[in-house]
Amino acid sequence: MFDKEYSFKGNHAIKVNRLTASLSEKNKDIKIFQRNIDVYVTAPLVGFLYGRKADVDKTTTDTAKIMGDRVINSKEDLKFNYRLIMLLDDKNESNAEERINKAFRYIESDKSVSDEALFEDYVRGGIDVLYEKIIEKSNSLDEYLTNLYDFLEEFEERYNEAITSDDIMDLCKLARS
Repeated sequence: MFDKEYSFKGNHAIKVNRLTASLSEKNKDIKIFQRNIDVYVTAPLVGFLYGRKADVDKTTTDTAKIMGDRVINSKEDLKFNYRLIMLLDDKNESNAEERINKAFRYIESDKSVSDEALFEDYVRGGIDVLYEKIIEKSNSLDEYLTNLYDFLEEFEERYNEAITSDDIMDLCKLARS
């Protein structure tokens, strides 16, 4: 897991390309995300926090790739995000002990196939959220920046409401035992 080239497919590839494209004709360096790997690291957390999952889109043949070395260089961040989602996703698995197993014991085994697919669903759902909130309704640099600011503010509110520090501490205590 997270040790080879990765490809976004279909509409999600198109959205990733837009999320990493220049937002300004004058200054080509102004982008929401600099690289596809940055989207891949961020999207599953957004998808999870927004409760959004999406299936693989097969309506187009578009792809957006991440070279294997970039995935491998980000492996620890990706595994951390995977583990965090497995630990916190009590809608998918209500038993806290089993969530810990999924996060730490089953990762990269035959038992993790469905969990890896779930993670990918959250990646695609997160891409959808990022695209809808930032790119979809924007036509100018000012609109992109306003939408980005609004999204970050909304994200901050959702994060602080959805997951409390007590929830995180309870999971840490459980993981230690």
